[in-house]
Parts: sequence; C-alpha cells; structure tokens
Amino acid sequence: MSRCLVVVNPSSGGGAARKYVMDLQMKLGTLFDHVEVKYTEGEGDATRFAKDASDHDFDAVFCMGGDGTVNETMNGVAQGGFKVNFGFIPVGTVNDMARALGIPRHPLAAIHRINHDNIRRIDVGRCNNKFFCNNIAAGVIPKVIEEVSIKEKRALGPLAYFLRAGQALFTTKDFAYRIITDQGEDFVVKSPLVLALLTNVVSSFEKFMPPAAVDDGYMRIVIFKEYFILDILSVLPLIMSGSIYKSKYAKILTVKKARIELLSTVDDLPTNMDGDKGPYLPVDLEVLPQALKVYAPIGHRKNSQK
Repeated sequence: MSRCLVVVNPSSGGGAARKYVMDLQMKLGTLFDHVEVKYTEGEGDATRFAKDASDHDFDAVFCMGGDGTVNETMNGVAQGGFKVNFGFIPVGTVNDMARALGIPRHPLAAIHRINHDNIRRIDVGRCNNKFFCNNIAAGVIPKVIEEVSIKEKRALGPLAYFLRAGQALFTTKDFAYRIITDQGEDFVVKSPLVLALLTNVVSSFEKFMPPAAVDDGYMRIVIFKEYFILDILSVLPLIMSGSIYKSKYAKILTVKKARIELLSTVDDLPTNMDGDKGPYLPVDLEVLPQALKVYAPIGHRKNSQK
C-alpha cells in the first residue's frame, strides 16, 4: 500500500494554506492508497513529521507553505536518508524554490501538475548539521531581513525584504571572513554579504545566477565587494538582468565544498538559510549531488555551465 504524508503550515500565505488542503488530498488520493495530513504548530514540527514518515516507510512527503516550510520539511526527508520522494505546494511570500523548479506559484495550478512522471533529482546542500535546497546568506542584509515581520510580508510580499534591505544603506558594515574551498582557495576577505547558492533564484530574482542549475552538483559562493551596498542603485539592475555574477561588484567561486569563518570582532553572526534563520558562523558547506527526489517539471533549467 502506497502512503503519502502532507505537512501543512496553517499560517503560510496569511492562512491561505488551509484553503487548498482538500484539493491536495483529492489529487494525492489519485496517486497514493493512503494520504495523511498533519498541521504544524511550531518550529521543528515539519522536520519531525517528515523524518517520522520516512522512518515508517512512507513513499512520499509533501508540504504546503513558504520557503521556510519547504526547508524544514526537506530537512526531515534528509534526516531520514532521502528515502522518500518530496513535493511541495508554494503558499508563501517569495517561493524561491518554486521559481527555481518551474512549479506554478498558484497553489491550485501546482496541485494539478503533480504527477509520478514528474519526479527529478536535485542537489541539496549540507550546512553543519542542517540542510538547504536554495541558499545560505551571511552579512548585514540577512541581519536586517531577520527583522521583517509577518504583517509586512503579508502586506508587501517580496517588496518587504527589499525595503528592509534598504536600511542596510544606513548601517553599512563589512565583516571579515576566511573562506576555504575544495578548489584550493584559502583567503580572507571583507564583505557586507556572502551567499552560497544551489539555484539561480534569490529573493524572487529568477535570473540572479544564470549559470547555476538545481542538479549540476555545484554551489556558487558569491562574495559581494565592500562597496556594493554604497552603489546599490547600480547593482539592482545587474541583479534583475542576471549580470551581477560577471560584474565588478561580486567575486564568484564554483565549488562542491567550502568553509566560511567569521573573523570580525562581533559576538555572533547568524546565517539566513532558505529564507529563515540558519546556523551561526563558522559553517562547513557541502553539495550532495542529486540527493533529493522531488516532484517538479522535468527538464526545467536543467542545463548549466560550470
């Protein structure tokens, strides 16, 4: 008997997730013999639910929520050894993973596209003892973005993040990092923002890193130069057009493993992982090539160049 677990974050999308649970159950009922639904009540629930389903030999785990819910649920799948297939219905503010995988961002459209023929393998990143499927960020902008409230997200959508990021213009601070990679790099750099990317999408910008693909086995570490925030008006058009990676504002490393250490004299510096708070520096990063089996359109942004 085939079994599927659905993890629902009832607060995602201003409570919109609840509206589509029945539609998702009906769709999955045509694909699985048994469909079970669980609702999260707090941090860590989605991870625990997904790992438990994996440990009890479920065939698939789906979640309904934003990028944070996707990350939490995927972490449970990872902790369970990537044995189950993973799927998600985007009901969040930014929905970067849906953009990266070509999954429709309207919940009903995404539900209707679920099909056993559309399962592909994508890369997963390991960060210390946690996992991510899109990006890790460290620096002044992630610290500011942490302050975005649920009310702001609901009212402004992705714009809320950019308005908060704009505050960094008045609190510009560069952090000193030591970066070590499997490609032989070992250097110290000062930067206001460092990103490690597995996809070409960041904060709803779908062309941020055109060479990247979800299944190419590499991550791109983007080190923004010290002056990039001060010249933000020139940077934004480059980000929107997908040209930032070859501009004077950023240094790009294409790697499979890396370590990022904080050398600045601050007590702590958390990362931002797939839109939510992540581990504190230092972090050891590693790509797990095509480790996750996910329900997504096959062939979408599959080709890339190193």
